[in-house]
Formats: sequence, structure tokens, C-alpha cells
Amino acid sequence: MRIFRQSIIIFNLLLLFVACSTTEEETKKKEKIVPDKITMLFVTQPNCPSCDKLEETMRLERPKALIDRYFKIEKIYLGKPIPPNLPPPNGTPTVYFVGSDNEALVEPIVGEKSESELMEFLEDSFYEFNLTYGVDIRELYRQRENNETNQSTIDH
Repeated sequence: MRIFRQSIIIFNLLLLFVACSTTEEETKKKEKIVPDKITMLFVTQPNCPSCDKLEETMRLERPKALIDRYFKIEKIYLGKPIPPNLPPPNGTPTVYFVGSDNEALVEPIVGEKSESELMEFLEDSFYEFNLTYGVDIRELYRQRENNETNQSTIDH
């Protein structure tokens, strides 16, 4: 009976040790760095009419205003390595919306899109950014602008 009690005590101590160390690791994993912009990983290839068309749509007034302010575009040519946690591109163009750890925020854009379809992807990425990082990127920018305006007023 004494050996049984000692075994239970040792087992409980081991469980306590494992539980404490796991909690710390999980806490570190949950601490995500909030990126300044959402990365649009644009998979393209030379002489791709659909890629050119999507880029034209991205330069239209409404999407361009959002993309210029809240997104960073990185072009990758088809066949070059992409982050390993992303599904392989399904032809070109394929545009991934990724966060700080190259995790996909929304499903990728595949092929040409109309302005309204592109705007839906951009809005979805804002929503998913908020869920992932617990912050609205548009509100972050408003706060930064207010702080800069207040600081410049104080400086003058």
C-alpha cells in the first residue's frame, strides 16, 4: 500500500510539472505579433492576362484606397516557394491574405475578380484580422493618425 501511495504522489507531481510547462508554451503561442499591414501574397507568372486583369481591378479607386493603406503586396512567381502552411496555388493569379506568421486569414483569391468581389475579400480580411489579433486594423490606423495629429499640435 505504501508503494502504491508513493507511485500516486510521483505520478501527480509529474502531471503537475507537465501541466505547468504546457501552459507556459501555450501562452507563448497565443501571443501573436500584430502586423502593421495585411500581406497580400500575389502568385503570378509572366504573360498572365488574368493576373493583369486582377491588378487592374486592384488599382480601381475603392480597392486601391484600402490596399494602399492597409495591405502590403508581395509578388511571387508561380513555382517559387511559398510559406509551407499555405495550400499550393491553384494557377495564377492566386492571392493569399496572410498575417504575421504567414497564416492565412481568408481563403485565397483565385483568378480574375470584379471590383465588388475584390472588395468582399478585402472586407473579409479585415474581419479575420480582427478575430485573429483581437484588433481592428482600421481603428489602429485611426488611433495612430490621431496620435500623430495630437503630437504635431503639441510640437507647434
